[in-house]
Amino acid sequence: MKKNKKFAPKSRKKRIGGKKKTGSKNSGLDDKVIKYLNTKVRSGVRPDILHKHLLKKYTEEKINASITRLLNKKRIEFTENEKIKIVRFMPSTEKFLTGKLDVASSGVGYVMVEGLEKDIFIRRKDLNSAMNGDIVSIEVTKFSKSKPEGLVLDVVERSQTEFLGRFEKSTNFAFVIPLNKAIKFDIYVPESLYNGAEDGDFVRARVKTWKDKGKNPIGKISEILKDFSPNELEMQNILLENGFRLKFPYGYEKELEQLSTRISKKDYEKRLDYTEVATFTIDPLDAKDFDDALSILSLENGNTEIGVHIADVSHYVRPGMMLDNEARYRTTSVYLPDRVLPMLPEKISNELCSLRPEEEKLAFSVLFEFNDKLEVVSYRFAKTVIFSNRRFVYEEVQEILDGKDGDFKEELLYMNKVAHHLRGKRYKNGSLMFHSDEVRFKLDEYAKPVEVYVKETLDANLLVEDFMLLANVTVAKYLSKLKIVKDVKQPSVYRVHDKPSIEKLQTLASIAKRFGIDLKFEGKEQTRGTLESLLQQIERKPELSVLGKLAIRSMAKAEYTTKNLGHFGLAFDFYTHFTSPIRRYPDVLIHRLLASRTTKEKYFFEKEELEELLQHCSTMEKKAQKCERSATKYKQVEYMQQYVGKEFEGIISGVMQKGFFVEIIENKCEGMVPTYQLDEEFVYEEDMMRLKGLSSGVVYQIGEKVKVIVEETNLRDKRIEFSVVE
Repeated sequence: MKKNKKFAPKSRKKRIGGKKKTGSKNSGLDDKVIKYLNTKVRSGVRPDILHKHLLKKYTEEKINASITRLLNKKRIEFTENEKIKIVRFMPSTEKFLTGKLDVASSGVGYVMVEGLEKDIFIRRKDLNSAMNGDIVSIEVTKFSKSKPEGLVLDVVERSQTEFLGRFEKSTNFAFVIPLNKAIKFDIYVPESLYNGAEDGDFVRARVKTWKDKGKNPIGKISEILKDFSPNELEMQNILLENGFRLKFPYGYEKELEQLSTRISKKDYEKRLDYTEVATFTIDPLDAKDFDDALSILSLENGNTEIGVHIADVSHYVRPGMMLDNEARYRTTSVYLPDRVLPMLPEKISNELCSLRPEEEKLAFSVLFEFNDKLEVVSYRFAKTVIFSNRRFVYEEVQEILDGKDGDFKEELLYMNKVAHHLRGKRYKNGSLMFHSDEVRFKLDEYAKPVEVYVKETLDANLLVEDFMLLANVTVAKYLSKLKIVKDVKQPSVYRVHDKPSIEKLQTLASIAKRFGIDLKFEGKEQTRGTLESLLQQIERKPELSVLGKLAIRSMAKAEYTTKNLGHFGLAFDFYTHFTSPIRRYPDVLIHRLLASRTTKEKYFFEKEELEELLQHCSTMEKKAQKCERSATKYKQVEYMQQYVGKEFEGIISGVMQKGFFVEIIENKCEGMVPTYQLDEEFVYEEDMMRLKGLSSGVVYQIGEKVKVIVEETNLRDKRIEFSVVE
């Protein structure tokens, strides 16, 4: 850490011995306090922890004096629970900051600091071996409201420690050249850590030591990737570069062995026995983990009970277990075109907790009672033992809903009737019908795409979705009303979705105007109504689908938090995630919170600790989505390799200064027409989001149809390049 330089006074007095007084001795300690607290920017830190961190170099007296100075300067404060926390600042007044680094494709970086409107710009030479996604401490070198600049002093937390690359051997050492071109360093490997790797091998390397600026990190070879296909290398690299671990930690198998596959007598005694109630699962054809099931039961009072049964993961995965710690880190399963990287090991996700047919399983259930008007008149939560009578796939259920005979036909038709009623109420309350095109691939035995198709949303899909939404809302409302535990309000977990940004809505409105659609966004309710009207028009006219994508882009990102901000898209005042604990860690947390209120199991979370964990969950969810987009793009490029030189019709899906994007109507693959592929010079009109020919006046703008030829595919860069058919 560099110390603050003090301006020298106009008249200097020499000290005894001829040395000059260069400034306050205290500034260095104050900077160290600020730097350390910046690593705990969300939660703050207990005074004893701060003392422990600094006592190696400073006395108690000096540390206390520093804290007092910083309190008097209002740079730090004590929170309600007696922790020390940074007072939020602006870059014009604070020199040392901590934030998350985002590295652009050009190699420069931007550090996002909580509480600051502007990101701090970092030049490529000042990144100091920091990578995309790292938490870094920086020094601000240029104070500017429009573009503050800084340099990376240290990496507080690495987003990636394992790398795939090519092993290049020298005499007594080697280097691993990372596959990811955005990584600007090679990994030095001493001869003792080769682990059998030979020159030219593809390997997975784990960094053991990060060296100082300008020096290569030191690593060891953790796996030699013999006979790996380009697809296997790419899929693993996508996961690693986004911070996901490919393997579970050493020793987790012992915990798995201790988990009994048998349901004990004690479990039966503590749970409701639902093994005789008609129960089934409805999932995609290729599903392996079944974390939700539906049951139906006629009640003596003439009403009908529909049960939403969710795999009781929290019964097996307990706080403090290695399995729980790993799930807490991953927070989500990642779904790529040819694989799933699970949050929990397969023995749990696909066997022990999966609600497989004709097996008794433990579940956490919400049991809804419906009257003859299809209204919920009561509900209850219960730990249950269930027995799934049938595993349905969506297409089978759809055939029954369309009139074909099949198992549980009467039950499915009734459930569909209830689902339509729930959906109608939701839409009446303003819930938006966002169903974006989900691109799927049919892969051959070598994981090569042989067909691209769009996942169809059936009534059967919506049936399941409606009951899952009902369960999620019911749990969120119930937990929000519970107030006190140990004289402290127990925080809950919410899935929130803020209203769209007005700037993005204005962009959407200006583009919609070109299609003859007038959109007005004034106030929350009108915004929701306008978006709903737009989505209905898109439903009737598929050629307007590009507007649906722009509408989705205008929306805020959903996230997890302890603050109940409501869910704009679904028009819910209370919403959470309860229904997928096999693949989402926030659902596991909700199960624990609900169990602590409805059973004798006791869990309690401090609000700050829970909020920090939920922010981590939101971050990992975004990383998983990035993995899925990157893998989908790779498969699209791989599929289009066979069509170089072929002509397709597409729709312009995006415009920028260096070209415009085109989505092929036939297969939804997207590529770019760079301006150098055009016959004349074009100027980018940013306010209109279009390119206009300087001599011809030809315009390329979002939503227009255009015929293109596939000029080139680059699998390494995941890039498809088009030219326009004149």
